[in-house]
Amino acid sequence: MAKLTFEGLDEVMLSMKEMAELPDDTANDMLQTGAAIVAAAQKRNIQAALRRRTGVLADSVTVTPKMKTRNGTERFVTIYPRGKHHTYDHNGSPKIATNNEVAFVNEYGAPKRGINPTGMIRKANEESADAAVAAQFQVYDAWLNTK
Repeated sequence: MAKLTFEGLDEVMLSMKEMAELPDDTANDMLQTGAAIVAAAQKRNIQAALRRRTGVLADSVTVTPKMKTRNGTERFVTIYPRGKHHTYDHNGSPKIATNNEVAFVNEYGAPKRGINPTGMIRKANEESADAAVAAQFQVYDAWLNTK
């Protein structure tokens, strides 16, 4: 009868456990690296879709400066246009339109106002996904090589 034995299984299990416990600084580096690629793609797509405009919207796309956690388990960053875009008159009082609102209207359209949806941010996210994951993997691989 055949017999199967393992030597060094405890070391392998310890290594797998170490890999599962990704340090916060490495996770933050991975998130920031991928986010920078996605943000650049969003800026390019916004400029291409709205080329007749001032560039305020594209310039406002930013990434959160550091990793955030919810309940200590979920790590994420946000990428979206921030800040004030312009002021307009609304029934005699000034209103501020944010870059996020302007991006939303351009992304999904406003048929009553004659604005067609562009899908510029969704397209940018889809186009940059593979490059962002590859860049994040490089950061992860560099961390793994230190183990």
